[in-house]
Amino acid sequence: MGKTDPLIPCPHCGSEMRAGSLKRHSPICIKNPTAFARYREVLASAAGSTVGITCGHYVELSSAPESGLPTVITLRRLAGSARWDGVLAVFGLEPPPVEARRSQCMHCGKFVSGGDALLDHLQDCLRQKMEAQAQAQAAPKPERKPRKPMNIFVPRKPRTVPPPTRCPQCNMQRIDMRRHVCPEDPAVVAWLAEHLPDPDDPTCIITTKAYRNLPDKAIAQNVIDKAYGNWAGLAARYGLEVRRSRKDASGAPQLDPPTIAELHRLAIELHDGEYGPSHGEYTLYASRTALGTAALKKMFGTWSAALETAGLRHGSHSYYVLSANARRKAHEAARGPSGPVASFYERGDEPVSRNGVGLPVASVQKPAVISRPDEVYKGYVRTMIR
Repeated sequence: MGKTDPLIPCPHCGSEMRAGSLKRHSPICIKNPTAFARYREVLASAAGSTVGITCGHYVELSSAPESGLPTVITLRRLAGSARWDGVLAVFGLEPPPVEARRSQCMHCGKFVSGGDALLDHLQDCLRQKMEAQAQAQAAPKPERKPRKPMNIFVPRKPRTVPPPTRCPQCNMQRIDMRRHVCPEDPAVVAWLAEHLPDPDDPTCIITTKAYRNLPDKAIAQNVIDKAYGNWAGLAARYGLEVRRSRKDASGAPQLDPPTIAELHRLAIELHDGEYGPSHGEYTLYASRTALGTAALKKMFGTWSAALETAGLRHGSHSYYVLSANARRKAHEAARGPSGPVASFYERGDEPVSRNGVGLPVASVQKPAVISRPDEVYKGYVRTMIR
């Protein structure tokens, strides 16, 4: 129910309210004949009597769980009177006599007739309360049960460890053998024997980078590493060798011929043989037969040391940037000027050309911006278009 719902008048009293409030108000409305008769019967001190009950007596009746009577505050609001005598007058009842009215005890909360009876009850109630307190203090306190220590180590139940499930072919332990791809499966072995040899040197195994680039691999590389330990173990399994860098008599690493040839090729094509390729140029343009950039840096420590081993000079950072800009400008000049690209929706048979011929659709004069800080709010700019 929202505040925008329409107001509906009560069929008994005519008060306007929303549907939710009307559903609660209609059964207890004093203009409702059924509710009025019930209130009249409850408020009368006796059947057929015109004398009403006291407010305290009505509080006791309405406090019952299954009474279904409204509270005193609600009944006063429905009757439109703040005094109890006015509520009784609405139902045609007279106020109760003075001796029948009661007051509430401040100690036990009971309603007692006023006057001397209330004074006597207050004295007896206070005496009984003090005696009960004295008995409670004199009575021995019950012994408290020993509390359990908070930090109690409760050993866990031993977990049932499932027996290890191992593949009978590769001896690898797996939880779900249905999802296991065995590297010793005949189909996988045949696929690896076909794709692992290097096309340039069949006695050597391909690099891990080349293996990752193979389409539709029969087995993942991480499974191979778990089965054979490393890439060299896989090469030994299939009778291949891992291509390694050669070392001279002093133990210094040496480059293989394909990598040296690739470095010199890039130096001639990019820098006319004066300088070797930069780290980024080698990464972009080197062929797959040569060693990778990461492998060269791991072998020699720095890129300049790798170029020096190949007999090339390493240029400065500024030189490589200027060289790249010069190659880009030469490429753009060779390609020629780039004209406007025709739109996909242009058919080419329109009567009016779209290349600036015809009536202008907008003024070519640019708007002049006039800023007046004394008349413009902070953060805003006033613009006038002429």
